[in-house]
Amino acid sequence: MTAFVEKQPAAGLWRLGDAELLGQLQDAEVVLRQAYAKVLGLVAEADARGVAERVGYPSLSELLRSVLLVSKREAKQRIVHAAVSVPVPLEPEQLSVIDRVLRELPPHVDQTERGHAVEILAEAAQHLDASNLVPLGREIVNRLDPDGALPSEDELAHPRREFRYDTRRDGSVRFQGCLDAETGALLGAILSPLAKPHDAHDTRSLTERQGDAFAELLETSSTPTEGGERPHIAVTIPLTTLQNGLGSTELAPSAVRRLACDANVIPVVLGSNSEPLDIGRISYTVPPHLRRALIVRDKHCAFPGCRRRPSTCHAHHITHWANGGDTALTNLVLLCGMHHRLIHHSGWTVRITNGRPEFTPPNWLRRGSG
Repeated sequence: MTAFVEKQPAAGLWRLGDAELLGQLQDAEVVLRQAYAKVLGLVAEADARGVAERVGYPSLSELLRSVLLVSKREAKQRIVHAAVSVPVPLEPEQLSVIDRVLRELPPHVDQTERGHAVEILAEAAQHLDASNLVPLGREIVNRLDPDGALPSEDELAHPRREFRYDTRRDGSVRFQGCLDAETGALLGAILSPLAKPHDAHDTRSLTERQGDAFAELLETSSTPTEGGERPHIAVTIPLTTLQNGLGSTELAPSAVRRLACDANVIPVVLGSNSEPLDIGRISYTVPPHLRRALIVRDKHCAFPGCRRRPSTCHAHHITHWANGGDTALTNLVLLCGMHHRLIHHSGWTVRITNGRPEFTPPNWLRRGSG
C-alpha cells in the first residue's frame, strides 16, 4: 500500500512557528481533500464496472466495507459522494449538502441547470463550510423550483409526523423522526432564538446549542395534564445518597441534586423491602412569590456575562435543601440550564455577598487568568 503523504513526526511540530503551523495545517487539508476525491473517483469507476459482483460481493457497499474497513454508513456515504461530480475537491459534509440539493430538485430541472447548481455550490464551498453552504443550497432549490411539490389532499389532511425515542441504560434518550413542512418551520422558528450563542466566548457547536435549546423548550413549555396531574419525573433515591452524592440511582446523584433544586418533591417512606409505607404531600421548594422576588433581584441568569431571560432559568439552592439549605432569597440564585449544570458539575461556586450573587471560578481557571 502506498501512502499519499509522508507523515511528519509529531515530535518535531513544536519547532514550527504559529504561521508555519497553520500553513501546514491548510496544506494538509488540501491533500486530504485531494485524497478523498481520488477515493471517490475510484469508487465511481468500481461502480461503473460492476467490480463488486464480479469478485463475489453482493453490493459495492459490502465491497468497500471489506476492502477499506469502513462502517456500513461510511461505505454508503462514499458511494453517494462518488455520484456527485464536482469540479474541485471538497470535504465530505460539503458533498453531502450538494447531494441533498440535487435530490430536492424536481425531475423537470434539466441536467444543464443541475450542473450549474453544482458549479455554484462547489465554488462557494471554497470559502464556506457545510453549515453555511446549506442556505445557498436552499436558495438554489427555491429559484429552480419556486412552487415546490404540491402536497396531495391526503398529505394536507394527514401530514407526516413521526417521533421515535428510546431510553438508554444510562438514562440518556436517543430520538429521531420527521415533521411536515409547516411544523418543521414552526420548530425552527422556536429553536432558532434559543440556540443563539450566549456571547462571543460561547464555544458550543451548532448541534450542541440546538440540543440545549430543545432542552430549554421542554423545561419552559406549558405541559398538559395526565390523570389530573402535570407530567413529573419519579426518581427513587435515599436521602443520604442525595445529601452526600454517593450511591447508585437511575440518574447520577449529582444530576438528581440539580433537578431537585427547583422541583416539586414528593417524599415517600420505604419499608425494609422497598415497599412504599407512606407518601407525603408535594413540597414546592421555590414558591411562586419567592421566585418573583428572585427575578426582581437577579433580572436574568446571574452567571457573569449571561443574560438568559428569567422564564428559561432555574432557581438554584446555593446550599442544597437536602443539606439543610433554606428556601430563602439569601440561599437562591437564578441560573439558566447551562450555568446551572456548570455550578453543579464543576469547580465554580456562588455565594450571596451584600445581597447579590458572587461567583468564584475553579482554581485552575483563576491560575490560567493570572
